[in-house]
Amino acid sequence: ERQLLKGDVFLFVGRCRKRAKVLHFDGTGLVLLTKRLFRGRFARPWCEEGAQAVELTVSELSLFLEGCELAGRWRLSPPVVDEKTLAVAPAL
Repeated sequence: ERQLLKGDVFLFVGRCRKRAKVLHFDGTGLVLLTKRLFRGRFARPWCEEGAQAVELTVSELSLFLEGCELAGRWRLSPPVVDEKTLAVAPAL
């Protein structure tokens, strides 16, 4: 479902969670970022065993790569408004 050439970013985490790789297309080519931890492990962003994909926001990805553990997810922004169903109030 995801498309690398359309701007999606892919995060790969090693089985022992000491290495992480980020794959991104910057418009001219593929960029591969790698990070290896010498102490500790990356947090486990997926909940159940065998999970194939988890969507992270840019902030969550940044926190993950900095070594923070994700304690939970709270929606900080209001839900996206669909412009087609948005009712416009008359001007006064």
